[in-house]
Amino acid sequence: MRVRRLLIVIGLVGSAVGAIALALPDYRWRSVVAARAISGQLKDVSWADLMDIERSDSGLQLRKLASSGNPYASVQDPDTAAADRTGGAQIFAFHCEKCHGTGASGGVGPRLFGRNLRHGDSDWAMYRTITGGVPGTAMTGGLIERPDVWRVIAYLKSLRVTAASGLIPGSGASNPPVLDATAERLVQSGRAPGDWLLPGGSYNGERFSPDSQINVSNVARLTVQWIHQFASTNNPNEAAPIVAGNYMFVTLPPSTVVALDVRTGAQLWQYTRTMPADLRLCCLSSNRGVAVLGQRVFVATLDAHLLALDAATGQLLWDRQIADYTEGYSMTSAPLPIGDRVVLGVAGGDHPIRGFIAAYDSATGAPRWRFHTVPEPGEPGNDTWGGDSWKTGGAGAWGIGAYDSELGLIYWGVGNAAPDYNPALRPGDNLYSNCVLAIDASTGKLAWHFQFSPSDAHDWDSTQTPALIDVTQDGTTSKWLAVANRNGFFYVLDRTNGHFVRGAPFARQTWASGLSATGRPIRMPNSDPTPQGVYLYPSVSGATNWWPSAYSPATQLYYANVVERGGLFFTLSPAPRVKPGQMYTGGTTRNIEGEPSEQFVRAIDPLTAKVRWERHNTSESEEPRGGLLATAGGLLVGSDGPKLYALDAATGAQLWSFDAGGHISAPPVTYRAGEEQIIAVIAGQDLLTFRLPH
Repeated sequence: MRVRRLLIVIGLVGSAVGAIALALPDYRWRSVVAARAISGQLKDVSWADLMDIERSDSGLQLRKLASSGNPYASVQDPDTAAADRTGGAQIFAFHCEKCHGTGASGGVGPRLFGRNLRHGDSDWAMYRTITGGVPGTAMTGGLIERPDVWRVIAYLKSLRVTAASGLIPGSGASNPPVLDATAERLVQSGRAPGDWLLPGGSYNGERFSPDSQINVSNVARLTVQWIHQFASTNNPNEAAPIVAGNYMFVTLPPSTVVALDVRTGAQLWQYTRTMPADLRLCCLSSNRGVAVLGQRVFVATLDAHLLALDAATGQLLWDRQIADYTEGYSMTSAPLPIGDRVVLGVAGGDHPIRGFIAAYDSATGAPRWRFHTVPEPGEPGNDTWGGDSWKTGGAGAWGIGAYDSELGLIYWGVGNAAPDYNPALRPGDNLYSNCVLAIDASTGKLAWHFQFSPSDAHDWDSTQTPALIDVTQDGTTSKWLAVANRNGFFYVLDRTNGHFVRGAPFARQTWASGLSATGRPIRMPNSDPTPQGVYLYPSVSGATNWWPSAYSPATQLYYANVVERGGLFFTLSPAPRVKPGQMYTGGTTRNIEGEPSEQFVRAIDPLTAKVRWERHNTSESEEPRGGLLATAGGLLVGSDGPKLYALDAATGAQLWSFDAGGHISAPPVTYRAGEEQIIAVIAGQDLLTFRLPH
């Protein structure tokens, strides 16, 4: 009886408390929020968070949180007055400025305005990041009292509003970016310090900068200028930034373009093309950069479209379908702008496609010319394809070329023939697969070709961008083309006519005894794939790959990232069936588990084709990937896993390194921001810039 009375009393008290809570809206919503937390319905709200937001003096309006249970969409900063922003600035200066820079402009930590924040831009996302920190980084939680966190957020939001208005916080004036990327400037690109207008720095593909402000005597003093964080992705960021005036343009996989202000790292705009769900790709969802011409930015997409964007706003100006992605076509590299045209090549050579290189009008997207990398009947080279194998010959041209404005020729590499690994299914040399092509830039007509791996049986694409080098000997200047090929041989060609000058292995290879007087490989017996498997060097990844090499006119050395690893190559039976949009392969490959893999950067002398020096990379990464940059300051800049380094270009001695915290899969670039030489690279999800300290 006594227990029954006690339960009645408790019930009456509970009802009274509930009635009071329901009668007072402020307490009502806090009660509902507390109930949601107790029942586990509040995602990413800790008990410490709950105690903060439930404070009677928190100022938080919790009705939306009580209704939705989603703090990211409903919790808003309660401290938004001018005094709160001022207080937040003082708190930020005391606790955060040492990493994030004055005015949150970036330093060791990233810039916090003018860009998407990696861990979220909502008020609750910023609150969680500041209070909880970011595990594995220098961002430590708990440094700021929780009520003060909201004042810091108010301050950061005010910076974002200022940046969005076109004002650089702290500058006191509007500084709109300037773009000047005329066709004439592109021809002159790379001849003086300034912008980085082309993926290779200039049309010659040397990836050499004449800037010597940063040099062998002072590079050890390099320091971070700013850092911009991008959203997380499952695919590597492989883009070389393009710098034109105050703009920097980069791409993110699969097909997003971001424009940044080079002075601050602030995001100016972002354009994203939504990809179809049924892309037909052989490999990663890669996008390696943009082209600029006039006031436009051009990007090639994975679904085989060429887009023109307004450089100032990111607005789509036109969209040209280049090929049908459902047949296996795609595009992964930056286009090459020349005159009033934009030139590009298609990927997809592991599918039953017929590859091509094509030019489009930069103003309208109208087709100007197209060169098929697999000739049809009646065209020179068709007889190098047995039967009807030319119809599905592959030969994608998924890299980017170089251009000689004096000769009017484009030099473009071509990938493997299809089906892979079994040349018996496509008898002959299979032109123009595994070639470098010299194409008239105005007409698209073939001037000459050179084939590195006739009847390729190992998937050694020849899509590396060549370096167009001028070498003077005994008073005579020779126009050469130099390239380290995926098949393990380094080649020097006369770029006026395609004649072989010299060549030699630059890495271990066991498939050829050497090169003939015309540069044709002399194959070793039993080097083609078999059903049982044949073990050869290099592996399918090649002695090098798409990673951009560099050439320095100052040292007259060619620099390449190199992988030493072998692989097993197999043919499969029965013969593959042609199914549009599906992989078309006559074999397979694999590495032997536990087989060592070593990575190097090697300096090769084009006058002898001999390796002059090498640097042994120490990263456990399977591939170097990032690419190289040479400068007139006597430097070679490259990457080793997450480390960006600068070497003495003459000797290979390391002069400086920086652990960027993320694997570097993109090539570094250099440019001038005002009077300062800057080095920039994407590492993981971050874009980092470096300069000499003031």
